[in-house]
Amino acid sequence: MIQDRIKSLRLRLGISQSELARRAGYSHEFISQVERGVKSPSIKALQKISLGLGVTPSVLMESNLSEAESEEKIKHEVVKMVDRLPVDKLRIIRDLLAVFPEYQDPRHFHEKFKEIKK
Repeated sequence: MIQDRIKSLRLRLGISQSELARRAGYSHEFISQVERGVKSPSIKALQKISLGLGVTPSVLMESNLSEAESEEKIKHEVVKMVDRLPVDKLRIIRDLLAVFPEYQDPRHFHEKFKEIKK
């Protein structure tokens, strides 16, 4: 269900309901009600919430695909794309990733890419 996907993605990002509310432009109460299934978000709200989570709205509406499968597929796609990029584009990606401070430790990236290439 959409509310479960929202909560799961929010927790994976390590952000609070208040932070998601700030990013999406809604109140903490609204996000809480959506995650509990008390309120059904409109299409516009889903777009704003997905933007706050850094995903496309379709990710929130995916069927019951295993998150592990979906995550693994995305990791492999990213590795393939990164392998083909010139250095100037890699710098841009590095700078964009700096937005997520919990992932700035290079050892984290090394371990993640090591897992993917297995």
